[in-house]
Amino acid sequence: MRYAIAAILVFACAGQRELSHCEEMCTELVSNCEVAAFPNQDSCVQGCTYNADQGADVEDQLECILDADCDAFDIVECEHEYGVDA
Repeated sequence: MRYAIAAILVFACAGQRELSHCEEMCTELVSNCEVAAFPNQDSCVQGCTYNADQGADVEDQLECILDADCDAFDIVECEHEYGVDA
């Protein structure tokens, strides 16, 4: 029982970290870069957390997108490198 509770806490913390990365990434994409593919913050965060659940490396993708400095080609490359199909 003790191990089950510990495992739940570890997964909950990991999920919160991914959510935080998604929120930061979506702020960059929606507010700062105004990427048309992401109509609003909530939609972007939902897609990001889904991708994280499917195996995307959200933390590294966030770093890549921040480094892309709103360059559309670089943002697409970040998805190719760290997204679900990477």
